[in-house]
Amino acid sequence: MLELLGLAWSAWKLSAKRLGPVGGVVFALASVVAFVLFRDWVADRYPNVSEALEKAV
Repeated sequence: MLELLGLAWSAWKLSAKRLGPVGGVVFALASVVAFVLFRDWVADRYPNVSEALEKAV
């Protein structure tokens, strides 16, 4: 859970300057959703990559 919060914070900080605070929130939420979907897809197809992704994040 904390990894997703960290991802959302980083995405918001990077995008808020260009998109504004509301656009940053939308971008951060989209980034978290995309990461979760990608992580689940990788876990099903490539278990070794999934383990490496978990260690990296």
